[in-house]
Amino acid sequence: MISTRLSIALLVAWLAALPLAVGAQDNGVSSGDASPADSTDADACATGVISSIDVDSRSIYDPASTSIAPLAWTYGLLNLLHVNTTETFIRGELLFEEGDCFDSFLLQESYRLLDGYGFLYVEEMTDHDDGNGGRRILVATRDEWSTKVDIGPTYDDGLNLERLQVTEENFLGTGVFGEYTYFARRETRTQSFGVRTPRFFGRSDAGIAAGSARPGGFLKQYWRYPFVGEAGRVAVREGYDQGTDFYAYTTDSAGLLFQQVLVPVRREFGELSGAYRFGRPGASIILGASLTRDVVTFRTGPEVTYGGDFDVREPFPGAPPADMQRQLRPFSATRAAVHLGTRRFRYVDYTGLDDLRHTDLVGLGLFAGITVGRTLPIFEANRAPAEDDFYGRGHVSVTLPIGLSLVHGGASIEARHIAEGWRDVLADADLVAYGRAQALASHTLFFRASTAGGWQTTMPFQLALGGREGVRSLDEDRYPGGRTVRFVLEDRIALPWPDDTADLGLTFFSDLGRVWPGDAPFGLDSGWQAALGFGLRIGLPRGTRHIWRTDIAFPIGPSSGGPIFRATFEMNKLRSGFFTPDVLRSRRFTLGPDTF
Repeated sequence: MISTRLSIALLVAWLAALPLAVGAQDNGVSSGDASPADSTDADACATGVISSIDVDSRSIYDPASTSIAPLAWTYGLLNLLHVNTTETFIRGELLFEEGDCFDSFLLQESYRLLDGYGFLYVEEMTDHDDGNGGRRILVATRDEWSTKVDIGPTYDDGLNLERLQVTEENFLGTGVFGEYTYFARRETRTQSFGVRTPRFFGRSDAGIAAGSARPGGFLKQYWRYPFVGEAGRVAVREGYDQGTDFYAYTTDSAGLLFQQVLVPVRREFGELSGAYRFGRPGASIILGASLTRDVVTFRTGPEVTYGGDFDVREPFPGAPPADMQRQLRPFSATRAAVHLGTRRFRYVDYTGLDDLRHTDLVGLGLFAGITVGRTLPIFEANRAPAEDDFYGRGHVSVTLPIGLSLVHGGASIEARHIAEGWRDVLADADLVAYGRAQALASHTLFFRASTAGGWQTTMPFQLALGGREGVRSLDEDRYPGGRTVRFVLEDRIALPWPDDTADLGLTFFSDLGRVWPGDAPFGLDSGWQAALGFGLRIGLPRGTRHIWRTDIAFPIGPSSGGPIFRATFEMNKLRSGFFTPDVLRSRRFTLGPDTF
């Protein structure tokens, strides 16, 4: 007991000291954090002193980019209705200022920080000789439309109004985000209000959201001081998240009248964590610690639905199967954990990887990290039994160029150990390739192989082969199981027209996949399922990173049914990361060195 109390005291003291380290960074990252020269004396700067920084915040649309007069007039009108990102906000994201020694690394990091925002992208960030031995910096950004009434219809097993979102992503050009969201997809139906800012007392992010879901309400709050690009040394996180939502099991091919089983899961999660980064930028080691509180309860028993109407539910008839009962056990846990990771990255521009003409900075290199944690006998809750376990989590990803092409691989695994042995083993892995050749500059050959599985799970867990992120010729509920493998092959073709208003492309694709029952509820062996299809990819305005696609997928082989038409957004994106959503929603442990 003395040892445990001492460990808790040391952990809390270490986490409490991190905000002081944040304050010691002068509310940001100076050039001295990543450059050997931080003197403003011109004689001490071999690369020259930054004499001026010119910021050009450009409107969303360029009327001069089109020869169509009515369209040019419309562009001008839309620009009048929009407030450009302020120069103060843009300068606040730069890792340098007038009088600093010029550092090309900090120039690139500032580019990455600005381009990471969804409401703008960097058109130009360059340095020039000022004629007096110094450097003049030009920063030119172009806004995306930030005031949105987004009605998100999709056609996926029928026409759906999947999203209604009223959003201001860049209030008065300050980066403040506010939204009202209605989201309805299958068992999920939420309404929420939220606000967040990336400039909360300096460089920290903060946000709060509240709303309601079908089975109950929710509240989310967070404050984060992240690593600032590759140059920052300290990261601190605090958050609280509580709410109730349905977990849906599909019963496809199980010989049952009902089609889904809905379990109302209430989860309350609190976090206090911090990390420090050692080494040089682009080749660093991350050491972190966290203290979390996690409580999961089940307010009522499972319910069933018939015919896909999630508003009409009845109690589960009889006793749930043993595989489901094992996953419906409430628990509470206070855990302390240590996180260790390494980053080895450099950044290179790639155009049209997951969009059509937009240019992204892609991190090439390696990330690897591990987490080890232990439950602590504190803050025990009467409403849920306390856990007594230790756990581990690992993640590795690597992205490498091969000529004009790009290869990415990643894998994650987590598990916990109790007296009876290992439990809640969740794993997923992806291998992705973007094939390109100079002779076929308008084509990108995309390939993805992914696998995922769960073993001895005591949280709700089930995979599915069908749907928009599986074999696309299959309905959403087809083929549940506990382990799966999928292959995707696409030829993404960028069309040369229209040349001034929008981005347009074609795609030809094939999917192949299989699911095995494992120990998941209602699991089965699907056999190999395949699809062939084609579609259209659309981006507005020209150069945007947001791509919508319409696809028609035809089943091949033993699959039954006709072709399926889907209108969705682009799913396979390097910028968003590759993972299996069904695994993500069942994870107990979401904190690691990769989250700082």
